Amino acid sequence: MDRSGKATTGLAQRPSIIRRKLEIPLPGAATVHRPRVSDRLRCLLASHRIVTVCASAGAGKTTAVAGVVRSLDRPAAWVSLDGTEQPARLLVYLEESAALSVPAARRAASDALCAGLHPGEAAGLLAESLEGSGLVIVCDDVERGLAADEASATVLDAFARYLPDGTTLVLVSSTDVRLPSQSAAAPTTGTLGEADLAFTVDEAAEALRRIDRPGVDAREAVARTGGWVTGVLFGWWGGDATPPASGLHEYLATNVIGPLDPVERAFLLHTSLLDEVTVPGARALGHAGAPRIMARLRSIHLPVSWSRDGTRMTPHGQFRDFLQGRLCTEEPETHELLQRRHADFLLDQGAHEEAVDALLRIGDIDRAWDRVATILPDLVARMDFAPAARWLDQLGASSRCPSPQVGAVVLRVAFALEHFDPAAEMLERFGDRWLPGPGVAGHEEATVLAAWCLWHLGRVADAVELVSRLPDGRPRTIAMVLMGLATGEDPELPAVSGAPPGPLDGILVRCAYLRGRVAGLDVPAAADPWHAVLGAPWVVAGLRATGRIDEAMSMYELRRASDQPLWLHAFDAVELMLDVGRGSDAWESLRSGRTLAVASGSRIYPVLSQLMEAKLWLRLHHDPGQAERALDAAEAAGMRNYAFAHEVGQMWRGLSLLLRNRNAEAQRVLEKATESMRIGDRRLELATASAYLAEAHWRMGDESGSDAAAHRALEVSSAQGVQHLLLAALTDVPEVATRSADASPTRMSRWHEITELLSSQEAIRVRARPPRMVLEEFGPPSVTVDGEVVPLTLTKSLELLCFLVGRPEQRATRQQILDAVFDGRNDASSRSYLRQALFRLRAVLPADLAPQQDGAVYSLPASGGVVGTARSALDLFALAARQPDEERLSTLQDGIGCTTPGPYLMTLTNEWVTSRRVDIGERIANARVDAARIAFRLSRHALARRLLDEVLRDHPHREQAWQLAISVAHATGSDDAVLTTFRRYGTAMREFGVGPSAEVRRLVARLRR
Repeated sequence: MDRSGKATTGLAQRPSIIRRKLEIPLPGAATVHRPRVSDRLRCLLASHRIVTVCASAGAGKTTAVAGVVRSLDRPAAWVSLDGTEQPARLLVYLEESAALSVPAARRAASDALCAGLHPGEAAGLLAESLEGSGLVIVCDDVERGLAADEASATVLDAFARYLPDGTTLVLVSSTDVRLPSQSAAAPTTGTLGEADLAFTVDEAAEALRRIDRPGVDAREAVARTGGWVTGVLFGWWGGDATPPASGLHEYLATNVIGPLDPVERAFLLHTSLLDEVTVPGARALGHAGAPRIMARLRSIHLPVSWSRDGTRMTPHGQFRDFLQGRLCTEEPETHELLQRRHADFLLDQGAHEEAVDALLRIGDIDRAWDRVATILPDLVARMDFAPAARWLDQLGASSRCPSPQVGAVVLRVAFALEHFDPAAEMLERFGDRWLPGPGVAGHEEATVLAAWCLWHLGRVADAVELVSRLPDGRPRTIAMVLMGLATGEDPELPAVSGAPPGPLDGILVRCAYLRGRVAGLDVPAAADPWHAVLGAPWVVAGLRATGRIDEAMSMYELRRASDQPLWLHAFDAVELMLDVGRGSDAWESLRSGRTLAVASGSRIYPVLSQLMEAKLWLRLHHDPGQAERALDAAEAAGMRNYAFAHEVGQMWRGLSLLLRNRNAEAQRVLEKATESMRIGDRRLELATASAYLAEAHWRMGDESGSDAAAHRALEVSSAQGVQHLLLAALTDVPEVATRSADASPTRMSRWHEITELLSSQEAIRVRARPPRMVLEEFGPPSVTVDGEVVPLTLTKSLELLCFLVGRPEQRATRQQILDAVFDGRNDASSRSYLRQALFRLRAVLPADLAPQQDGAVYSLPASGGVVGTARSALDLFALAARQPDEERLSTLQDGIGCTTPGPYLMTLTNEWVTSRRVDIGERIANARVDAARIAFRLSRHALARRLLDEVLRDHPHREQAWQLAISVAHATGSDDAVLTTFRRYGTAMREFGVGPSAEVRRLVARLRR
């Protein structure tokens, strides 16, 4: 078998077989007959093509399966895997096992392999050779086989997929097993699990009686172990009310290693340091007689696994834990000597990372430093920061000054994990001796990263002084941009495109976001893990700021399980939860994120966390008192040391003062905030602060100042692509948008567009993962589950599903359903029909997707696994409202594309359907007008004209669409087209009994000049 998984010609002759691996295990003398488990397993074997028996080691899996298989009236075969089987070898064992009962299987796979077929194809041929046999074939210890070679999963998958009806494959494993063929044909898979195999009290009592331990309280034993078979049988459950917690260890000490001689016992204890016990490893630990001792141990039944040739021994996990615990009780001198020998052995084997851990465990810091200096660069290059951070924390106790090579790596780790204190401590202790000097490779990067740490620790002046030593160039420019965020200056922001990539571009991504340059953060110019991995939180933040909430949420969900980077959890998560209306989740993210912020040692992160808290109090609860307490805490934590944070603090204090109607103070604070943002060219929050300032000016009677601030808010949001942030601000002060729209000369202005968006705002809904069940609501309705169409033969079942899918939270009361789906009839016949409709849905839909009933309330599961295409379209329309023009047009077109199959629920005619059809039709028309307006603004006139034609075909009364159509006609350069469109407009209006409006007449007159 070569590395690609292709068969080699060496299999032309049948290889030797270890026959014992094909034997069905015999029951032990103390085996308890358990009808409950046996009957359950027989039922699964009779009704499923694949049966998985998955439970922890010692749960009685093999015993249970072997007992049932031996009692079947069907032929049975058995293969015990030990992790040595390569794919072709696994096939040979499957073939030999099957051939013992089914002669047709003989050489079915071997011949295919010799012919050069892929093992997966050979497995399929072997499976098909079992046609009509009724064979039950068991693979035991599957986790070993799959762990040894991933290609073995391909063999088992192909074998399972092509098994003919009437045959059964049983997979026994101590880990969960799910082959691809199982997910493709879920109904053919049965499962016996931990709960099925656990002892009941009666079964435990019988088992304890059989091993002559009748005095053990079976009920207590089951309660203490959860019914785990090995725990019940081997735990030392005395008659006392409180059994000792170390019962299993006492059993091992008394009955497993107790009978061994002292040399064998010492050998097991000492070699427990090794992941795998071998003769060289044991000799390195001082056991010169290792070959002889291992030979003796192999003849003893111990909880260990042996290699086939007897040269390698691996204690089972719990046994090894026990041995290591006993080793710790040895004399300290003996224990330390063994640890040193173990470290030396690891070094000799080239296992340098494991050796560093071993040296640190015994406190040999100086030797550990020598190894760390060699291997840290490789760890950081592959972005494996966790062990690097652990080592550096422990090496901090060393009095040695790190070499510049190690120093550069220390700074990269500090940057990656955002742990700033260790680097600062080294600066205090060793000055700059541990940094690469001028002219040495890495000097500029190390200096910038050292300044980054000082900047985070509030030592801005020291950071500026350090940066001043750098020569002119890109590293110095990036460092000055970072310093400017604190000092308030506005050095030019370079492009995010490092060559070669590295942590400096990671800093630049952060600065670009905080300066409001959010467009394009998700498209790095080079393949840069420092951007793609560690810069991901700022990419998420940029996507969110530009209204691409769905993409931001998807990116966040992919990374939320990781501990790093900090910004993702402390800030991105809070913002996203706030955007999608999950207030409680936003608070929870804030609390957990603050813990990370404080632990980092940074001075600015706790400040930003307090500012985020103020934002939540204002946006979620409109509570200026609580918000100002958070702002005061930010001030006390050093907010004024960072210009960008101070501006944001002033902005939220300004909104808080507006809520208190302290308008003069709000005006002064917001003027300072916006002025500082403009001077420092920090535009991220400038649109928001300007919107609040426009409100403050208006309340103080400064109409011209209000108009100027509102204009700046709109201008900045358009230039930076942060309409999402502007809409959020205008939700706080909606009168700013209303006044600006009223002052606009035409209803085609951007302010009218914004007021329309504000008036029709819906909660933003995003899905972290695709839904399993989709209800197609446009055109003839249909249902698909996992990509397969599900037939619904009862119309009322379909109507019930449609009604629930379209409801808020996808739930409704019985009366609401009767009113809508059954035209208000609340009689016995209608209620019976409703029960029948629900029953039919449950009969064809998976249980976790089908409607549920709780008293008089009917609902769909809250998992988000069910969605209707109408909801998908409306969600896209809502999302588009917050995006820049290019993205907004694309999102609107995606939403409109959902509607192409036809009208909403085309084949249904209920009153609620008709009403909702009209409502959705209006919203689709609005989306088309919106898309046409943006297409016109982007000079995509053909697209704008097509969208408007679609609107006016079905909604000829829409005056705004006519105005836009006239403007599009003029953009093509044809006066005739303008007049033709105006004439069509006049004809349409006369059908409604009205003439052309004055505004349209003025538009035509202006365009014809």
